[in-house]
Amino acid sequence: MIKAKNINKSFGELEVLRDVSFDVQQGEVISIIGPSGSGKSTLLRSLIGLEEINSGELFIEGISVKKSGKKAYEKMGMVFQGFNLFPHKTVMGNLIEAPIVVKGEKKEEAKKRAEELLNKVGLTDKKDSYPAQLSGGQKQRVAIARALAMEPDIMLFDEPTSSLDPELVGEVLTVIRGLADENITMMIVTHEMGFAKDVSDRVFFMDHGKIISDTVPEKIFVNPESERIQNFLTKILSQN
Repeated sequence: MIKAKNINKSFGELEVLRDVSFDVQQGEVISIIGPSGSGKSTLLRSLIGLEEINSGELFIEGISVKKSGKKAYEKMGMVFQGFNLFPHKTVMGNLIEAPIVVKGEKKEEAKKRAEELLNKVGLTDKKDSYPAQLSGGQKQRVAIARALAMEPDIMLFDEPTSSLDPELVGEVLTVIRGLADENITMMIVTHEMGFAKDVSDRVFFMDHGKIISDTVPEKIFVNPESERIQNFLTKILSQN
């Protein structure tokens, strides 16, 4: 599904991604953890084309990003920590915009799919509401439904709960857990360690722009392979 080979990304003289390589198979759920500034969000933004890599090779479903450009990103969806909903459109309007404009779907088809997705995320009764009328958790669930409306094969989540009040985190994580059960390929940047342990097939630990550990959650959370990872987990878990 995703193959990265020696990816490098810099902003001026600041190296944000340094020689990053990995493979993600269909249906895998990958959690990406690590300290702030380690390159986690930049990695996701590079995968979906919001940031242009400086060097290396990236393949999405076997398609070379270097050779095909935007075509490689067509089967990817992304959910941001800041929701990024259109404030002037209703929930329904947010969900049908891209399928109609980008994919050329008929309005009735797009609305039918949107209603199915709102039912999936538990927000059928909010289809005529505007983002300003929703809680943070509801906004993020709408954002997930909006990404799914494009029928992606791969979903990227950039700290989807970091902007939420603690009592709202659970409702969003429940939706993401449901997607994992549906065999959707996902890469999730998160600080929710319990969630990462429960839902992931593999966990990437990033530090200083590199993936310094790529292993199963049981190993990284129960028996960290380095003192650096152990110190990070101890600090994070003590804050929760």
